Amino acid sequence: MITGQPNDMPISKLTQNNSIDVSAEHVILGAGLIGCYLGAAFIHASQKVTLIAREKFADQLNNNYSISDYEGNNLVIDSLPKIVSPEDANVLSPPADFLWLTIKCLALESAIKVIKRCVGPNTIIVCCQNGVENHKVIQQAFPDHRVIRAMVPFNVINDEVGHFHRGSEGDFVIEHIDTIGDEVKWLSRQLDSAFLPTQITYDMTALQWAKLQLNLGNAVNALANVPVKTMLTNRLYRKLLAKLMIELLFIVNKKKIKLPKIANLPNKWIPFVLVLPDFLFERVAHKMLEIDPKVRTSMWWDLQQKKLTEIDYLNGLVVSHSKALGGESVFNDYVVKQVKRRERGIDIDSEQILAEITELLK
Repeated sequence: MITGQPNDMPISKLTQNNSIDVSAEHVILGAGLIGCYLGAAFIHASQKVTLIAREKFADQLNNNYSISDYEGNNLVIDSLPKIVSPEDANVLSPPADFLWLTIKCLALESAIKVIKRCVGPNTIIVCCQNGVENHKVIQQAFPDHRVIRAMVPFNVINDEVGHFHRGSEGDFVIEHIDTIGDEVKWLSRQLDSAFLPTQITYDMTALQWAKLQLNLGNAVNALANVPVKTMLTNRLYRKLLAKLMIELLFIVNKKKIKLPKIANLPNKWIPFVLVLPDFLFERVAHKMLEIDPKVRTSMWWDLQQKKLTEIDYLNGLVVSHSKALGGESVFNDYVVKQVKRRERGIDIDSEQILAEITELLK
C-alpha cells in the first residue's frame, strides 16, 4: 500500500518543457548487502544510482550485479551504476538528491566526512540504521539538511558473486515529515515494486521500536549459529526470544508507545505464540516460517567476519531503557554479554548456549 495522492509532485525537478522528471540522483553510502539490494531495486524503478562501496563489494559488482527474492523474482542489472570508494566520494557530480546511509550504527560518526562530500544544499539524507533514533547523530552533524529515516525489514544474503537475495518478507518504509511530505510521497510511488514494496509512515519512532522487537532475535541467531528458520524450529530459542520481547514490551508500555503491527501478528501476541509447542507454533505462525532456509541475521555475519556488532543498539538499548525505568532485563543482559564474548574471540559452543538458556529459563 502506498500512501499519497496522484497529484503529489516529485522533488521539484522539472524538465525544460515543464514535464515531471520521474528520476532522482540517489547515492547509497555503505553499499553492502542491504545497500546493493536497494541500489538494484532503485535502478529497476528507473532511478539514477551511485554506489559508494568498499573494494569487496565493488569487485563483485564488476563481475555480476543481480538480485532476487524469496517469492521468485529475479533481476539482472545489465548497465552498472557508478561505483566509487568512500575515498573517491568527493568526485560525485551532481550531488545527491537522496543520500541513503546503509552503514552500521557504529559507523555513523566516522562517516560524517564522507557524507559531507556527497551532499548539496538540497540533499535529503535518509538513515536506514537499526535501533531507535540513531539518525540524531546525522541531524546534529547536518543541522541545515533534511534528515529522515527508512526501515528495511528484510534480510539479504550474498550467496553468489554479485548476487543479493532478499530472503524474508516486509515492506520498505520511508519516514514522512512535514518538511519533506511531497518528496516522500513521490519517492514511495517511484520505488514501489515487486522487488521493493514501499510504504510511508508518519511515526517512524514507534515503527523502529516495533522492528527492534523483532531484531532482538538477531543476537539469538548469532549465538545459535544456525539459519533463522532452523532457530525458529527450536522451542528453547523461541522461549528465549519471547523473554527478550517481553522485556522490550515493558519499556514501550511505560513510554506509552503504541507499536504498529509489522509482522503477521500484533506485537504483544508474538511472545505468547513463540512459546507454543512446536506443532502448534508451526500451524499458528506459518507465515513467520516463510523465510529462505539460508537466511541468517546481520549480527551472525558480523561475528563470522570478526567485526563488532550492533548489540549495544539492539538488546543493549533494551537493557539501558529498562534500567532507567526500573524494570528488569535479565535475558537481554545475558545475550549482550554472550555476544560481546564472541566479539572478543571467545568461542561458545551452541550446546553450551542451549544449556545456559535452559538454566536461565528456570
